[in-house]
Amino acid sequence: MRVGGLSMAVGVAIALVAPTVADGTEESLAEAVARGRTVYMEQCASCHGVRGDGRGEAAAYLNPPPRNFTTGVYKFRSTMSGQLPTDDDLLRTITIGIAGTSMDRYAELPERDRRALVVYLKSLSPRFDREQASTPIPLPPPRPLTTESAVRGREVYERMQCAACHGDGARGDGPLADDLSDAGGLPIRPADLTRPQLKGGKAPESVYRSVMTGLDGTPMPSYGDSLMPEEAWDLALYILSLSLREGTR
Repeated sequence: MRVGGLSMAVGVAIALVAPTVADGTEESLAEAVARGRTVYMEQCASCHGVRGDGRGEAAAYLNPPPRNFTTGVYKFRSTMSGQLPTDDDLLRTITIGIAGTSMDRYAELPERDRRALVVYLKSLSPRFDREQASTPIPLPPPRPLTTESAVRGREVYERMQCAACHGDGARGDGPLADDLSDAGGLPIRPADLTRPQLKGGKAPESVYRSVMTGLDGTPMPSYGDSLMPEEAWDLALYILSLSLREGTR
Protein backbone atom coordinates (compact mmCIF):
# COMPACT_ATOMS: atom_id res chain seq x y z
CA MET A 1 0.00 0.00 0.00
CA ARG A 2 1.17 3.54 -0.63
CA VAL A 3 0.23 6.63 1.36
CA GLY A 4 1.47 9.82 -0.26
CA GLY A 5 4.76 8.74 -1.80
CA LEU A 6 5.55 6.17 0.87
CA SER A 7 5.42 2.40 0.47
CA MET A 8 3.95 0.70 3.55
CA ALA A 9 4.88 -2.97 3.39
CA VAL A 10 4.01 -5.54 6.02
CA GLY A 11 7.01 -6.27 8.27
CA VAL A 12 8.88 -3.04 7.41
CA ALA A 13 9.65 -0.67 10.26
CA ILE A 14 7.56 2.40 9.50
CA ALA A 15 8.76 5.70 10.94
CA LEU A 16 5.80 7.57 9.45
CA VAL A 17 2.90 7.89 11.89
CA ALA A 18 -0.10 10.17 12.21
CA PRO A 19 0.66 13.15 14.46
CA THR A 20 -1.00 13.94 17.76
CA VAL A 21 -1.34 17.62 18.57
CA ALA A 22 -1.39 19.46 21.87
CA ASP A 23 -5.14 19.07 22.39
CA GLY A 24 -4.76 15.28 22.21
CA THR A 25 -6.59 14.87 18.91
CA GLU A 26 -5.12 13.01 15.98
CA GLU A 27 -5.99 12.17 12.40
CA SER A 28 -5.35 9.18 10.20
CA LEU A 29 -2.06 8.80 8.37
CA ALA A 30 -3.75 9.42 5.02
CA GLU A 31 -5.42 12.57 6.38
CA ALA A 32 -2.13 13.83 7.81
CA VAL A 33 -0.28 13.27 4.51
CA ALA A 34 -3.04 15.01 2.56
CA ARG A 35 -3.10 17.96 4.96
CA GLY A 36 0.69 18.15 4.91
CA ARG A 37 0.79 18.12 1.13
CA THR A 38 -1.67 21.01 1.00
CA VAL A 39 0.46 23.04 3.40
CA TYR A 40 3.61 22.08 1.48
CA MET A 41 2.23 23.19 -1.88
CA GLU A 42 1.10 26.51 -0.40
CA GLN A 43 4.17 27.32 1.70
CA CYS A 44 7.16 25.29 0.50
CA ALA A 45 6.95 24.20 -3.14
CA SER A 46 8.10 27.51 -4.63
CA CYS A 47 11.57 26.91 -3.15
CA HIS A 48 11.77 23.17 -2.51
CA GLY A 49 9.89 22.10 -5.66
CA VAL A 50 6.64 20.23 -6.14
CA ARG A 51 8.51 16.91 -5.80
CA GLY A 52 10.55 18.05 -2.81
CA ASP A 53 13.81 17.83 -4.75
CA GLY A 54 14.96 21.39 -4.01
CA ARG A 55 14.22 22.59 -7.53
CA GLY A 56 11.42 25.06 -7.01
CA GLU A 57 10.92 28.13 -9.19
CA ALA A 58 12.82 30.33 -6.72
CA ALA A 59 15.66 27.86 -6.07
CA ALA A 60 18.05 29.35 -8.62
CA TYR A 61 18.02 32.65 -6.74
CA LEU A 62 18.69 31.26 -3.28
CA ASN A 63 21.98 30.76 -1.45
CA PRO A 64 22.24 28.38 0.27
CA PRO A 65 20.01 26.30 -2.01
CA PRO A 66 16.76 24.81 -0.67
CA ARG A 67 16.88 21.38 0.99
CA ASN A 68 16.31 18.34 -1.23
CA PHE A 69 13.84 16.39 0.91
CA THR A 70 14.02 13.26 -1.24
CA THR A 71 17.45 12.36 0.17
CA GLY A 72 16.32 12.30 3.79
CA VAL A 73 19.55 14.10 4.78
CA TYR A 74 19.12 16.94 7.26
CA LYS A 75 21.66 19.24 8.88
CA PHE A 76 19.86 20.10 12.09
CA ARG A 77 19.08 17.02 14.14
CA SER A 78 19.22 15.71 17.67
CA THR A 79 20.41 12.32 16.34
CA MET A 80 23.90 11.17 15.49
CA SER A 81 25.53 11.71 12.10
CA GLY A 82 24.05 9.56 9.36
CA GLN A 83 20.81 8.96 11.24
CA LEU A 84 17.35 10.23 10.43
CA PRO A 85 16.05 13.29 12.26
CA THR A 86 13.19 12.92 14.72
CA ASP A 87 9.75 14.39 14.14
CA ASP A 88 10.55 17.02 16.77
CA ASP A 89 13.73 17.96 14.88
CA LEU A 90 11.76 18.62 11.70
CA LEU A 91 9.02 20.43 13.62
CA ARG A 92 11.60 22.65 15.34
CA THR A 93 13.13 23.76 12.02
CA ILE A 94 9.71 24.42 10.51
CA THR A 95 8.73 26.44 13.57
CA ILE A 96 11.84 28.58 14.11
CA GLY A 97 13.25 28.63 10.56
CA ILE A 98 16.95 28.83 9.74
CA ALA A 99 18.56 32.18 10.52
CA GLY A 100 20.53 33.82 7.73
CA THR A 101 18.80 31.83 4.98
CA SER A 102 15.59 32.06 2.98
CA MET A 103 14.00 29.42 5.23
CA ASP A 104 11.42 31.42 7.18
CA ARG A 105 9.90 30.56 10.52
CA TYR A 106 6.38 29.16 10.39
CA ALA A 107 5.41 29.42 14.03
CA GLU A 108 2.18 31.15 12.99
CA LEU A 109 0.93 28.02 11.23
CA PRO A 110 -1.41 25.92 13.39
CA GLU A 111 0.39 23.10 15.18
CA ARG A 112 -1.77 20.54 13.37
CA ASP A 113 -0.59 21.88 10.00
CA ARG A 114 3.07 21.92 11.05
CA ARG A 115 2.91 18.37 12.33
CA ALA A 116 1.12 17.23 9.17
CA LEU A 117 3.85 18.93 7.15
CA VAL A 118 6.43 16.85 9.05
CA VAL A 119 4.56 13.68 8.04
CA TYR A 120 4.45 14.79 4.41
CA LEU A 121 8.15 15.69 4.31
CA LYS A 122 8.98 12.20 5.59
CA SER A 123 6.86 10.68 2.82
CA LEU A 124 9.13 12.29 0.23
CA SER A 125 12.18 10.17 1.13
CA PRO A 126 12.37 6.35 1.08
CA ARG A 127 14.77 6.49 4.04
CA PHE A 128 11.85 6.98 6.41
CA ASP A 129 10.28 3.84 4.96
CA ARG A 130 13.24 1.50 5.28
CA GLU A 131 15.13 2.77 8.34
CA GLN A 132 14.32 2.58 12.00
CA ALA A 133 13.44 5.78 13.81
CA SER A 134 16.49 7.28 15.50
CA THR A 135 16.97 8.16 19.17
CA PRO A 136 18.06 11.67 20.18
CA ILE A 137 21.43 12.03 21.86
CA PRO A 138 21.33 12.57 25.63
CA LEU A 139 21.18 16.25 26.53
CA PRO A 140 23.11 16.92 29.75
CA PRO A 141 21.90 19.57 32.18
CA PRO A 142 22.69 23.05 30.85
CA ARG A 143 25.79 24.79 32.10
CA PRO A 144 26.12 28.54 32.63
CA LEU A 145 28.13 30.76 30.33
CA THR A 146 31.02 32.09 32.38
CA THR A 147 34.43 33.47 31.60
CA GLU A 148 35.93 30.17 32.69
CA SER A 149 33.66 28.05 30.50
CA ALA A 150 34.38 30.27 27.49
CA VAL A 151 38.14 29.93 28.08
CA ARG A 152 37.81 26.15 28.29
CA GLY A 153 35.70 26.21 25.12
CA ARG A 154 38.35 28.21 23.30
CA GLU A 155 40.86 25.52 24.25
CA VAL A 156 38.57 22.85 22.79
CA TYR A 157 38.16 24.99 19.65
CA GLU A 158 41.91 25.07 19.21
CA ARG A 159 42.46 21.39 20.05
CA MET A 160 39.83 20.19 17.58
CA GLN A 161 41.33 22.47 14.89
CA CYS A 162 38.05 24.26 14.26
CA ALA A 163 40.02 27.26 12.99
CA ALA A 164 41.03 25.32 9.88
CA CYS A 165 37.55 25.98 8.52
CA HIS A 166 36.00 28.63 10.76
CA GLY A 167 39.15 30.74 11.22
CA ASP A 168 41.02 31.82 14.31
CA GLY A 169 38.44 34.54 14.89
CA ALA A 170 35.59 32.13 14.05
CA ARG A 171 34.34 34.28 11.16
CA GLY A 172 34.23 31.46 8.63
CA ASP A 173 37.49 32.45 6.97
CA GLY A 174 39.86 29.61 7.86
CA PRO A 175 42.54 28.36 5.43
CA LEU A 176 40.26 25.57 4.15
CA ALA A 177 37.17 27.75 3.80
CA ASP A 178 37.49 28.41 0.08
CA ASP A 179 37.84 24.74 -0.85
CA LEU A 180 34.83 23.18 0.89
CA SER A 181 31.81 21.65 -0.84
CA ASP A 182 28.61 19.97 0.31
CA ALA A 183 27.44 16.42 -0.41
CA GLY A 184 26.07 17.56 -3.76
CA GLY A 185 29.40 19.04 -4.84
CA LEU A 186 28.28 22.66 -4.43
CA PRO A 187 30.63 25.18 -2.78
CA ILE A 188 29.82 25.79 0.87
CA ARG A 189 31.22 28.25 3.37
CA PRO A 190 31.86 27.53 7.04
CA ALA A 191 29.55 29.37 9.40
CA ASP A 192 30.56 32.74 10.75
CA LEU A 193 30.19 31.83 14.41
CA THR A 194 30.33 35.46 15.54
CA ARG A 195 26.91 36.23 14.04
CA PRO A 196 24.20 37.02 16.60
CA GLN A 197 21.91 34.47 14.93
CA LEU A 198 23.17 30.96 14.25
CA LYS A 199 21.49 28.73 11.67
CA GLY A 200 20.79 25.88 14.04
CA GLY A 201 19.41 28.21 16.71
CA LYS A 202 20.97 30.39 19.38
CA ALA A 203 19.93 28.31 22.40
CA PRO A 204 22.89 26.60 24.12
CA GLU A 205 21.35 23.15 23.57
CA SER A 206 21.04 23.87 19.83
CA VAL A 207 24.74 24.67 19.53
CA TYR A 208 25.58 21.64 21.66
CA ARG A 209 23.53 19.41 19.34
CA SER A 210 25.34 20.74 16.27
CA VAL A 211 28.72 20.09 17.87
CA MET A 212 27.85 16.55 18.92
CA THR A 213 25.83 15.44 15.87
CA GLY A 214 27.51 17.36 13.05
CA LEU A 215 25.67 18.80 10.05
CA ASP A 216 24.97 15.97 7.62
CA GLY A 217 25.56 16.83 3.98
CA THR A 218 28.27 19.34 4.89
CA PRO A 219 31.97 19.13 5.89
CA MET A 220 30.98 19.80 9.53
CA PRO A 221 31.62 16.46 11.28
CA SER A 222 30.14 14.99 14.43
CA TYR A 223 32.27 15.29 17.56
CA GLY A 224 30.13 12.84 19.50
CA ASP A 225 32.92 10.26 19.49
CA SER A 226 35.79 12.64 20.20
CA LEU A 227 34.49 15.04 22.86
CA MET A 228 33.12 14.43 26.30
CA PRO A 229 29.73 16.08 26.91
CA GLU A 230 31.26 18.69 29.22
CA GLU A 231 33.84 19.58 26.56
CA ALA A 232 31.11 19.95 23.94
CA TRP A 233 29.16 22.20 26.31
CA ASP A 234 32.21 24.39 26.84
CA LEU A 235 32.74 24.62 23.08
CA ALA A 236 29.07 25.51 22.60
CA LEU A 237 29.32 28.17 25.29
CA TYR A 238 32.46 29.61 23.71
CA ILE A 239 30.63 29.87 20.36
CA LEU A 240 27.71 31.59 22.07
CA SER A 241 30.09 34.00 23.78
CA LEU A 242 31.36 35.04 20.35
CA SER A 243 27.90 35.67 18.93
CA LEU A 244 26.72 37.49 22.04
CA ARG A 245 29.82 39.71 22.04
CA GLU A 246 29.34 40.53 18.35
CA GLY A 247 25.67 41.29 18.88
CA THR A 248 26.49 43.98 21.47
CA ARG A 249 28.77 45.94 19.16
